[in-house]
Amino acid sequence: MESYILKENVLTDDVLHLADEKKHFKGGYIAIAEVFTFATAWSDERHIKRFRTEKSLNAFLKKNYKEFVFW
Repeated sequence: MESYILKENVLTDDVLHLADEKKHFKGGYIAIAEVFTFATAWSDERHIKRFRTEKSLNAFLKKNYKEFVFW
């Protein structure tokens, strides 16, 4: 498994976890993104996004993290 920081925030970082080649996470996912949104000054809300195809992952990254490129 490889992990990449998508965006550095003050309290928490948005992270992308990629499964190894020819392997999947439980449920058949190739990637999982942990995305945090502002809740209060002391905490953030955690959201999990899961992707089964490269196409949906690339669409998410292109829409939300234009500066991030991993392949």
